[in-house]
Amino acid sequence: MSIVQTVLSSSHFKVMTQDCSYPRVNCGHGGGEPGRFLLTRRGAFSIQVGSRHCLARPGQAVFLGRDVEYRVTHPDHRGCACCTDVWLDEAWLDALGLERADAPACLDVQHDLHLQQAHVEMLQGMRREPDVLEAEEAMLAVLDGLMHGGEPPRATSGGITRQVWRVQEAIVANPGDNLGIDELARIAGCSSFHLCRIFRQGTGQSLRQFRLQQRLGTALGRLGEGEEDLAALACDLGFSSHSHMTDAFRQTLGATPSELRETLRRSELATLRARLLATPGQRLH
Repeated sequence: MSIVQTVLSSSHFKVMTQDCSYPRVNCGHGGGEPGRFLLTRRGAFSIQVGSRHCLARPGQAVFLGRDVEYRVTHPDHRGCACCTDVWLDEAWLDALGLERADAPACLDVQHDLHLQQAHVEMLQGMRREPDVLEAEEAMLAVLDGLMHGGEPPRATSGGITRQVWRVQEAIVANPGDNLGIDELARIAGCSSFHLCRIFRQGTGQSLRQFRLQQRLGTALGRLGEGEEDLAALACDLGFSSHSHMTDAFRQTLGATPSELRETLRRSELATLRARLLATPGQRLH
């Protein structure tokens, strides 16, 4: 089941939320849609365009070109996956360099947890502040940070081996499970030593770093939804305790979960835009 809600529309973009849960239907489209970015707030989406595969997850958005036929599958077949779907017009696609003749139909765009936070803040601000001009400025700042503030975008998952892809899907489908190196190696079909080497080569992260990114990214999405029980949240996402999750947030984002929840509750688009523009071309801190 998929619930789609329009948050805000302007002459240049349309922002929607999509919440998908089991049983899933109509996971794909035959074309005719504008270019768009998919940014996840919870769960993950595996997107296939022809023979190419992209993975939308915490820490990685996906761009789909105009009029692309695609199919969506979910690594967690029975879980809930939530994303923000941003449709863009041709002028904005061109400004981002995504309207060229050689632009890829499917693009993985890595980002850090600071941009994950900015994404959730932007969504919350748009829900409360329907000022279109301010929303457009905030959206441009977020898209600029997405395209130019982190790792170079990858045209497809072709640079990642099938072994690494299977392990990524296993982790994003079950971020709260403490899958060990031996179990992940069995999923990959290789030795644990080889897995550690090819995973870092393919993703730029260790297995532990990748799993922590999925946990914290998912937690940010739930904090944006107003999650109250932080101890239960920590347990759901595989942290050993509330304090363990708090330490991880403080080390990564410089704030505790309760502080971030309050920040998300009072998100203001003007404040978000100013913060993003203060660090042009850099990772968001």
